[in-house]
Amino acid sequence: MMMGLNRRFLLMLWMPCAMLTSGQTTVDLRTQSKNVDFSSAASTKPFQAGTAVPSTCTTGQMFFLTTAPAGSNLYGCAATNSWSLESGGSGSGGSGGATVASQLGDFLVTQVNSTTLSIGSGCTAATRCNVGFGGQTYSFSSGGVVNVSGGTGTAYVYISSGGVLTVGHNLTANCSTGCTAQAGVTAFPLNSIPLFTWTATNGTWDATGGSDQRAFLSSTQTLTSGAGIQLTQTPGESTVAIDSTVVGLRVAAPATSSSACVAGTWAADTSYYYVCVTANAWLRAPISTF
Repeated sequence: MMMGLNRRFLLMLWMPCAMLTSGQTTVDLRTQSKNVDFSSAASTKPFQAGTAVPSTCTTGQMFFLTTAPAGSNLYGCAATNSWSLESGGSGSGGSGGATVASQLGDFLVTQVNSTTLSIGSGCTAATRCNVGFGGQTYSFSSGGVVNVSGGTGTAYVYISSGGVLTVGHNLTANCSTGCTAQAGVTAFPLNSIPLFTWTATNGTWDATGGSDQRAFLSSTQTLTSGAGIQLTQTPGESTVAIDSTVVGLRVAAPATSSSACVAGTWAADTSYYYVCVTANAWLRAPISTF
């Protein structure tokens, strides 16, 4: 009887040890641990990471985008299959106002998958992205999405002088939301604000094809009018013209000496040189060869 009890006792001791050493038992940290402290761990990686944000996600999921600029790598899944860039909070001066993190997120372009780019996902009604052309400011409460389906070349992402988020390209591409695709563009237009370029090969965006063209600290050349010059400025464009009150303009030859005219304008034909001396008063002098 004693011999049988000893055998059963030894068997009970052996079975848990066998289970632990067989590799069939794992620990669920979520339900089988308490107050887990990883501060002394050699390394921790709490998020998924990769060169492109996954096309699907569940609410609360996080992802670290390795190809994004430093400080703009972390994405959160705010709703099913909807990622958003997680920007920093308020600056050291208190709540509100612009911060380094929010500025870096303005019109940031990231690759969602092999055929889709996200533009300015951080532009929201609460954190608007603003651009200025002279005295005109355009405010964006949302970004855009551009898809490529064919071609090898470059996409140019910029704000047009009319305040439109535009993707110029020499590819087969379209904007599904928030932007306008413009075919036949091979460089940034002169009157635009450059944001990003992104290359594509055979109808897919290159994983390392993005290049940040934004210039947060920049200035524009100032034009001033001189004697005889008029300067008219509109958002993104300056028009330089002759000041007709100083420099006489050539017009059509008058029919009579009282034809309508502005003082200083002049005209010529094969017989006479005409000059408007006062409003609606012409004088003329004959001309000949010599």
